Amino acid sequence: MIFRRLEVKIIASLALILAAMIAVYGSWIGSRQTKVYVQALSDNLRILSRSHADNAAHFIVIQEYAGLEAHMMDAAHLPDVVSILVTEVDGKLLCNIERSARGEPPKLNYRIRQVAVPKLPEAILKREGNRLVSWSPIMAGSHLGWVKMTLSLDTADQLLHAIWHSTLEVGALWILVGTILMVLVVKQPLRAVRELSRFAHELQTRKGAQVSVRRGVYEIDMLADALNYSSTELLKAEQRLIAEQERLSVTLQSIGDGVIATDTENRIVLVNHVAELITGWSEEQAIGLNLERVFRLADNGNQSQTRNTLHTVLSERRVIEIPGQHPIVSRDGTTRTVTVNGAPIIDSNHLLAGMVLVIRDISEKASMEAEKRGLAEQLLQSQKMEAIGQLAGGVAHDFNNMLGVIMGHAELAMMTLAPSTQLHERLKGILDAANRSADITRQLLAFSRQQHAEPKVLDLNDTISKMLKMLHRLIGEDIDLGWSPGFNLHRVKLDPSQLDQIMANLCVNARDAIAGVGKIEIHTENISLGGRDLANQPDMAHGNYVMLVVRDSGCGMTKEVMERIFEPFYTTKGLGRGTGLGLGIVKQNGGNIQVDSAPGQGATFRIYFPAVDDEAADAEKEGETPVGGTETILVVEDEPGIIALSTAMLTGLGYTVLPANSPDEAIKLADGNQVKIDLLLTDIIMPGMNGRDLSQQLLLTHPDMKRLFMSGYTADVITERGKVDEGMCFLQKPFTIKSLATKVREALQRA
Repeated sequence: MIFRRLEVKIIASLALILAAMIAVYGSWIGSRQTKVYVQALSDNLRILSRSHADNAAHFIVIQEYAGLEAHMMDAAHLPDVVSILVTEVDGKLLCNIERSARGEPPKLNYRIRQVAVPKLPEAILKREGNRLVSWSPIMAGSHLGWVKMTLSLDTADQLLHAIWHSTLEVGALWILVGTILMVLVVKQPLRAVRELSRFAHELQTRKGAQVSVRRGVYEIDMLADALNYSSTELLKAEQRLIAEQERLSVTLQSIGDGVIATDTENRIVLVNHVAELITGWSEEQAIGLNLERVFRLADNGNQSQTRNTLHTVLSERRVIEIPGQHPIVSRDGTTRTVTVNGAPIIDSNHLLAGMVLVIRDISEKASMEAEKRGLAEQLLQSQKMEAIGQLAGGVAHDFNNMLGVIMGHAELAMMTLAPSTQLHERLKGILDAANRSADITRQLLAFSRQQHAEPKVLDLNDTISKMLKMLHRLIGEDIDLGWSPGFNLHRVKLDPSQLDQIMANLCVNARDAIAGVGKIEIHTENISLGGRDLANQPDMAHGNYVMLVVRDSGCGMTKEVMERIFEPFYTTKGLGRGTGLGLGIVKQNGGNIQVDSAPGQGATFRIYFPAVDDEAADAEKEGETPVGGTETILVVEDEPGIIALSTAMLTGLGYTVLPANSPDEAIKLADGNQVKIDLLLTDIIMPGMNGRDLSQQLLLTHPDMKRLFMSGYTADVITERGKVDEGMCFLQKPFTIKSLATKVREALQRA
């Protein structure tokens, strides 16, 4: 009985010692692991808080507070984040994101507007109960505010509890195994003890007798070594598994493409961060859902074919690149353009485990390609318009030459007839038709802003007043024409014929917009434009302008029509209605135009012309007799009809004319003729040499010679090939005897 009680005591004592050791080990390892976790969490919090403070500084500097909220909302999705708070320096709240519980989505909370902040702009990290709190100053050259991040330590408590629970389970198992082992192992030592006790008792009772002692066998050390070795190998295997999982997770989260993995039933088992951004589903939300619910294809007619292709990845166990670009709809309704590749997942036993999709977001690239196509179309349209302008210039040149011949001969013939004769009237009809044809040419050139304008200083009130009768005839009797001239109106500088065309076009367009009876109002006023006034008119400079306003009571225009009314050849009129030309003249004369309109509310055109300080030019008097002279004029023109006509006109005016069909002939004629040449009348564009170069060469031998240039070409061609400076005398083809006589006298009388 004594030995049995001793055996129980030994086993119980060893069991208690083992239990105490396990408890101490569990407490130590739990505290150590928790401390390491909290320290790692503190280091990460310090880095994260500093990083978010830098990002917050960027958003605050550019005042992008919506971006600040979005960035902090993304940061708040970290599992241990309890709240993220962004304030100004004085504690005024800029952003507050809170999470009610782990696993719940973070939410914005603006119930509070002011919070207490640290006094000094220094980073602070401290533990408050079961939470870690970090204050990081927002710096961008100066202290802008604070970022406060709060992390929960619930995971640390859970880790401690888990370690305790695991330690208790292992400890209970060890105590059970140890007790059994001790029962088995202690037998031998107790047998030795019993043998020693028996030996001592027998030694006392059997003095002199030989007492034999049987020895025990111990295997405790071998068992401990085996257990220690097994535990070490298990720990190494667990660490290798965790490291492999971390490498896989980092790789998936770092690649720039979205990755979605499914099982064989098309249920999602993995979603990386890029796929979360593309689909709008977080990994926690998407896991377990059907692929078609998360990866939603837009209804473009090809979604069935795309789904069938994805099913082929599983059925045929092969990698498939789905051709083309595919629009998908994210959870918030945003449509993105992606490319998709699919591959089967084969496990180590060569069994099909699921499918992985690699999704690349090419929305920005697709947008850039669409923009590139749009720019290419605009370039093509611009090239078309340039070709049309060049064609217009060529047509205008030839047409003006023919019109000049027609008009000149008609005028010469009319000068030989009495005004009362029938032939005189018929010639006048020919001349009027030629003048209207010249107006059409000017309209075509003004439309493309290529006409060579002859600007004069005008009083808009006087000029428009003289046009009212013509405008009344244009708009008809059903439409009332109101005229309100401005007081003390500034002078403007532009071509009078172009002003006629502007008013005609605006009034005709207004007439076409009025159904039945209506009203057109015209008024002028002085206006000074400053900084705010020019915000929507970047092409205009500060200064004084004369504003011409044409307002009608017509049907008005939509916003889409107003955006296109100045496009080439754009019209809302039917066949035979509207002019469609002439508004480009405004830009050519240094002005600008604004349009205000709405459907059913009429339209208002405001035209701004720069004000000038010069006096208005005198208008030509009706029926004024052309003034001639006796000077000698060298006429250079490569068109035979024009040079013959010019010679006849100038001879009829009393001048001595030296005609030349080319620049070379003109040079020979000027060098070989001893007569003083008072004026050179030359075409600008000619084969071999332009009129400007010809005049420069002749000035070397005739320094007192005056110059008058003429052309039927457009302004851009003249600038490129003839280069006539502003201020030089210029005669636009076709011309009349009166305009020729006037220009010749003007050129001869120049200093």
